[in-house]
Amino acid sequence: MKKMKRLVAVLLAGIMALAMLTACGGTPGTPGSSEFETKVEQAYMAKLNETFGVNFDNDDAIKKLAVDYLQEVSGTETLNKDTLWKAEKLSANTVNEVMVCFDTAQSTNEKYVKFYYEANKAETITPDKMNLDVLKATWDVVKAAAASQNKEVELTALGVGAKTIGDKTYVAIGLGMKVVQ
Repeated sequence: MKKMKRLVAVLLAGIMALAMLTACGGTPGTPGSSEFETKVEQAYMAKLNETFGVNFDNDDAIKKLAVDYLQEVSGTETLNKDTLWKAEKLSANTVNEVMVCFDTAQSTNEKYVKFYYEANKAETITPDKMNLDVLKATWDVVKAAAASQNKEVELTALGVGAKTIGDKTYVAIGLGMKVVQ
């Protein structure tokens, strides 16, 4: 009888430990799982390609810069014009730049409230058009500034990074640029 009680106790402890570990990874396709982050990135990449009229894959370097920057600014809910963007100079003529997606309804010119998806509101992933337009407008300004200096700049890549922090999945979008003249 003692052996049976010990065996049952060990089995119950094992089942409880297994149940606890099973919940840690999140259900595939839900916010917080790498599968959900991938779906967010794919939705944004499709819209980025449409917005820019190109057909790029999600650039690994831009994605890494985006995810790293989201992690870096994770302690704050709002950003300003200086912290909304992060640039990484790859060489004298090339740079990757990412922008944290912000809530266009709550943000002002001085305060940018980070945009995110929540688990209970994430049935569909709809990329925020205003954020895509801001990135495109930035690209147009860069091209115009280069042209004013008799230079040409080329769009070399587009990228998206999604990062779940707590129960919120944040997004940063970016582009790669190269001066060709």
